[in-house]
Amino acid sequence: MLVWLVFCVILLMVSAGDFLFFRIENEYVLSLMILYAISCVCGISGGNFFFALQVAGATFIVTFILNRFDLIGGGDVKLLFPMILLSENNMSDFWLGTSVSGLALALIYLFWGPRILSVRKKITKHLALFSKKRNKFNFLNIALLSLSRIDKRAVGLNPRGFNAMKQEIPYGIAISCGGFYVVFESFTTG
Repeated sequence: MLVWLVFCVILLMVSAGDFLFFRIENEYVLSLMILYAISCVCGISGGNFFFALQVAGATFIVTFILNRFDLIGGGDVKLLFPMILLSENNMSDFWLGTSVSGLALALIYLFWGPRILSVRKKITKHLALFSKKRNKFNFLNIALLSLSRIDKRAVGLNPRGFNAMKQEIPYGIAISCGGFYVVFESFTTG
Protein backbone atom coordinates (compact mmCIF):
# COMPACT_ATOMS: atom_id res chain seq x y z
CA MET A 1 0.00 0.00 0.00
CA LEU A 2 2.76 2.46 0.94
CA VAL A 3 4.72 1.54 -2.19
CA TRP A 4 1.72 2.41 -4.38
CA LEU A 5 1.19 5.69 -2.51
CA VAL A 6 4.83 6.73 -3.07
CA PHE A 7 4.48 5.59 -6.69
CA CYS A 8 1.46 7.87 -7.19
CA VAL A 9 3.17 10.85 -5.55
CA ILE A 10 6.20 10.45 -7.84
CA LEU A 11 3.91 10.19 -10.87
CA LEU A 12 2.13 13.41 -9.86
CA MET A 13 5.48 15.20 -9.67
CA VAL A 14 6.52 13.74 -13.04
CA SER A 15 3.25 14.93 -14.60
CA ALA A 16 3.56 18.44 -13.15
CA GLY A 17 7.18 18.78 -14.23
CA ASP A 18 6.47 17.49 -17.73
CA PHE A 19 3.45 19.77 -18.16
CA LEU A 20 5.21 22.89 -16.90
CA PHE A 21 8.75 22.43 -18.18
CA PHE A 22 8.65 19.56 -20.72
CA ARG A 23 11.20 17.79 -18.51
CA ILE A 24 11.23 14.45 -16.74
CA GLU A 25 14.00 14.62 -14.20
CA ASN A 26 16.45 11.74 -13.78
CA GLU A 27 15.82 11.84 -10.04
CA TYR A 28 12.22 10.73 -10.57
CA VAL A 29 13.23 7.88 -12.85
CA LEU A 30 15.85 6.76 -10.33
CA SER A 31 13.24 6.98 -7.55
CA LEU A 32 10.93 4.72 -9.54
CA MET A 33 13.76 2.20 -10.06
CA ILE A 34 14.51 2.21 -6.32
CA LEU A 35 10.79 1.84 -5.62
CA TYR A 36 10.70 -1.18 -7.92
CA ALA A 37 13.64 -2.75 -6.06
CA ILE A 38 11.86 -2.14 -2.74
CA SER A 39 8.64 -3.66 -4.09
CA CYS A 40 10.59 -6.75 -5.19
CA VAL A 41 12.16 -7.11 -1.73
CA CYS A 42 8.73 -6.71 -0.09
CA GLY A 43 7.21 -9.32 -2.42
CA ILE A 44 4.83 -6.90 -4.15
CA SER A 45 6.61 -7.19 -7.51
CA GLY A 46 9.26 -9.40 -9.02
CA GLY A 47 7.18 -12.42 -10.01
CA ASN A 48 7.53 -11.70 -13.72
CA PHE A 49 10.87 -9.88 -13.51
CA PHE A 50 12.57 -11.44 -16.53
CA PHE A 51 9.56 -10.99 -18.80
CA ALA A 52 9.13 -7.39 -17.64
CA LEU A 53 12.85 -6.76 -18.15
CA GLN A 54 12.64 -8.10 -21.72
CA VAL A 55 9.62 -5.95 -22.54
CA ALA A 56 11.17 -2.88 -20.88
CA GLY A 57 14.44 -3.43 -22.75
CA ALA A 58 12.71 -3.88 -26.10
CA THR A 59 10.56 -0.81 -25.46
CA PHE A 60 13.66 1.18 -24.52
CA ILE A 61 15.42 0.22 -27.75
CA VAL A 62 12.40 1.06 -29.93
CA THR A 63 11.67 4.35 -28.18
CA PHE A 64 15.36 5.30 -28.20
CA ILE A 65 15.35 4.90 -31.99
CA LEU A 66 12.14 6.95 -32.19
CA ASN A 67 13.85 9.61 -30.06
CA ARG A 68 16.68 9.85 -32.57
CA PHE A 69 14.07 10.85 -35.19
CA ASP A 70 12.44 13.34 -32.75
CA LEU A 71 9.23 11.31 -32.58
CA ILE A 72 9.30 10.89 -28.80
CA GLY A 73 11.00 12.85 -26.04
CA GLY A 74 14.03 11.57 -24.19
CA GLY A 75 12.27 11.90 -20.85
CA ASP A 76 9.46 9.65 -22.07
CA VAL A 77 12.02 7.05 -23.17
CA LYS A 78 13.68 6.91 -19.77
CA LEU A 79 10.34 7.02 -17.88
CA LEU A 80 8.90 4.02 -19.74
CA PHE A 81 11.58 1.63 -18.48
CA PRO A 82 10.74 1.74 -14.74
CA MET A 83 7.03 2.09 -15.47
CA ILE A 84 7.00 -1.20 -17.37
CA LEU A 85 8.95 -2.89 -14.59
CA LEU A 86 6.56 -1.56 -11.93
CA SER A 87 3.54 -2.70 -13.90
CA GLU A 88 4.96 -6.16 -14.63
CA ASN A 89 1.83 -8.02 -13.50
CA ASN A 90 -0.55 -5.55 -15.15
CA MET A 91 1.32 -4.60 -18.30
CA SER A 92 -1.77 -4.68 -20.51
CA ASP A 93 -3.48 -2.26 -18.10
CA PHE A 94 -0.46 0.03 -18.29
CA TRP A 95 -0.43 0.07 -22.08
CA LEU A 96 -4.21 0.56 -22.22
CA GLY A 97 -4.15 3.45 -19.73
CA THR A 98 -1.17 5.07 -21.45
CA SER A 99 -2.67 4.73 -24.94
CA VAL A 100 -6.11 6.07 -24.06
CA SER A 101 -4.76 8.98 -22.02
CA GLY A 102 -2.15 9.73 -24.71
CA LEU A 103 -4.88 9.94 -27.34
CA ALA A 104 -6.97 12.16 -25.07
CA LEU A 105 -3.95 14.38 -24.37
CA ALA A 106 -3.17 14.72 -28.09
CA LEU A 107 -6.77 15.71 -28.84
CA ILE A 108 -6.81 18.22 -25.97
CA TYR A 109 -3.63 19.84 -27.27
CA LEU A 110 -4.96 19.79 -30.83
CA PHE A 111 -8.14 21.68 -29.93
CA TRP A 112 -7.02 23.82 -26.97
CA GLY A 113 -3.26 24.07 -27.50
CA PRO A 114 -2.92 27.87 -27.52
CA ARG A 115 -5.06 28.20 -24.38
CA ILE A 116 -3.05 25.50 -22.58
CA LEU A 117 0.23 27.16 -23.56
CA SER A 118 -1.03 30.49 -22.28
CA VAL A 119 -1.97 29.00 -18.90
CA ARG A 120 1.33 27.10 -18.76
CA LYS A 121 3.27 30.27 -19.49
CA LYS A 122 1.52 32.14 -16.65
CA ILE A 123 2.19 29.33 -14.19
CA THR A 124 5.87 29.04 -15.11
CA LYS A 125 6.33 32.82 -14.79
CA HIS A 126 4.87 32.71 -11.27
CA LEU A 127 7.01 29.71 -10.39
CA ALA A 128 10.08 31.53 -11.70
CA LEU A 129 9.35 34.32 -9.21
CA PHE A 130 8.93 31.77 -6.41
CA SER A 131 12.16 30.00 -7.32
CA LYS A 132 14.08 33.19 -6.55
CA LYS A 133 12.84 32.92 -2.97
CA ARG A 134 13.99 29.30 -2.54
CA ASN A 135 14.39 29.42 1.22
CA LYS A 136 10.64 30.03 1.55
CA PHE A 137 9.60 27.33 -0.92
CA ASN A 138 11.93 24.42 -0.19
CA PHE A 139 9.18 21.79 -0.51
CA LEU A 140 8.09 23.24 -3.85
CA ASN A 141 11.67 23.15 -5.12
CA ILE A 142 12.00 19.52 -4.04
CA ALA A 143 8.65 18.50 -5.51
CA LEU A 144 9.33 20.20 -8.84
CA LEU A 145 13.03 19.68 -9.41
CA SER A 146 12.74 21.56 -12.70
CA LEU A 147 11.91 24.70 -10.76
CA SER A 148 15.58 25.23 -10.07
CA ARG A 149 16.36 24.64 -13.75
CA ILE A 150 13.94 27.07 -15.37
CA ASP A 151 15.25 28.31 -18.67
CA LYS A 152 14.07 30.91 -21.16
CA ARG A 153 12.56 28.23 -23.39
CA ALA A 154 10.25 27.02 -20.63
CA VAL A 155 9.06 30.49 -19.65
CA GLY A 156 9.08 32.28 -22.98
CA LEU A 157 6.68 30.30 -25.16
CA ASN A 158 4.54 32.31 -27.53
CA PRO A 159 1.03 30.85 -27.91
CA ARG A 160 0.28 33.20 -30.85
CA GLY A 161 2.67 31.34 -33.13
CA PHE A 162 0.92 28.05 -32.36
CA ASN A 163 1.12 25.22 -34.88
CA ALA A 164 -0.83 22.14 -33.75
CA MET A 165 1.24 19.79 -35.89
CA LYS A 166 4.54 20.98 -34.41
CA GLN A 167 3.34 21.27 -30.82
CA GLU A 168 5.25 19.40 -28.14
CA ILE A 169 2.94 17.31 -26.01
CA PRO A 170 3.95 16.25 -22.50
CA TYR A 171 3.37 12.52 -22.92
CA GLY A 172 4.90 11.93 -19.48
CA ILE A 173 1.39 12.77 -18.29
CA ALA A 174 -0.05 9.93 -20.39
CA ILE A 175 2.61 7.51 -19.14
CA SER A 176 1.80 8.56 -15.58
CA CYS A 177 -1.91 8.01 -16.25
CA GLY A 178 -1.04 4.49 -17.37
CA GLY A 179 0.67 4.03 -13.98
CA PHE A 180 -2.37 5.41 -12.15
CA TYR A 181 -4.57 2.98 -14.07
CA VAL A 182 -2.35 0.09 -12.97
CA VAL A 183 -2.71 1.18 -9.34
CA PHE A 184 -6.48 1.56 -9.76
CA GLU A 185 -6.82 -1.88 -11.35
CA SER A 186 -4.64 -3.53 -8.71
CA PHE A 187 -6.89 -2.19 -5.95
CA THR A 188 -10.19 -2.97 -7.69
CA THR A 189 -9.31 -6.50 -8.78
CA GLY A 190 -7.10 -7.61 -5.93
